Amino acid sequence: MVKILGVGGVCIDQLAVVPRMPKWDDVEHISRYMMQQGGIVATAMVAAARLGEPTEFIGGIGDDDAGQYALKHFEQEQVEAKRVSIIEQAHTAFSFVLVHEKTGKRTIIHHRGVQRLAALPLPPLDLTGIEFLHLDGYWIETALQTARQAKTLGITTIIDPSSICIHKTPQNEELLTLMDYIVPGAGFATAFTHKTQPAETAKVFLQYGCKAVILTNGEQGCLVFTQDGHDHIPAFPVSTVDTTGAGDTFHGAFVAGLSKGYPLLKAVQFASAVAALKCTKLGGQSGIPTFQETQEFLAERGVTL
Repeated sequence: MVKILGVGGVCIDQLAVVPRMPKWDDVEHISRYMMQQGGIVATAMVAAARLGEPTEFIGGIGDDDAGQYALKHFEQEQVEAKRVSIIEQAHTAFSFVLVHEKTGKRTIIHHRGVQRLAALPLPPLDLTGIEFLHLDGYWIETALQTARQAKTLGITTIIDPSSICIHKTPQNEELLTLMDYIVPGAGFATAFTHKTQPAETAKVFLQYGCKAVILTNGEQGCLVFTQDGHDHIPAFPVSTVDTTGAGDTFHGAFVAGLSKGYPLLKAVQFASAVAALKCTKLGGQSGIPTFQETQEFLAERGVTL
């Protein structure tokens, strides 16, 4: 039975590795190319599934080849996707991703497609058996309805608020009040709170009533804030090939860690290891490790969970 439900975005990523970022009116040759599924919650659910947790994804796709590609990928990754909405005469979201050959850093050009809609054409969702709900703020009306329902059922709620951090709206703020864990990237968190210091940023999010705020900041690691204080979880150093999807993978692994019964800081450390391993391969999802691979990675570094 599914334990982890993700409601949010899915897209198709077209990745190109380049020796340098081109300028306007410039031409740059591609050294490697890949197309695969991406998306904030979609990638998180793939990560949780690879780590051995039963997951389901709910979102929207267009009636196009890209949408069918996404559905096939969910099936291959053993992520249930029976309740995905196929929206007629619409495009599945997609991204062009330029990855710097030497550093693995990337720039994303994104087309939202069907994700521009405020709600999915679905009745209220049946959450029977669900223990964890992960959201990204896409389909805001559907996200709100599902989060309200989850709170009444005692389901643990987690959000990557990067898609809603650009604008502070009543709907976005209500969604944050329904979250147990708010897990933003440092840059998005600053954009939302207009605070530059992590402690000040976290204080704003904690005022929404969550149990913890986890600020992720790439190779600088994570800061975990609760009402009782804060902790720093260092990143695991690896040879980085591509950082695309690292944050999304972190979120999926964090939820998987909670599902496995890890306490908060151990779940964050587990997620950091999974995200680090992802960065060693090209693509937002191809580098996501299995649970066994993650255990071996941690054991080699003397880390026990």
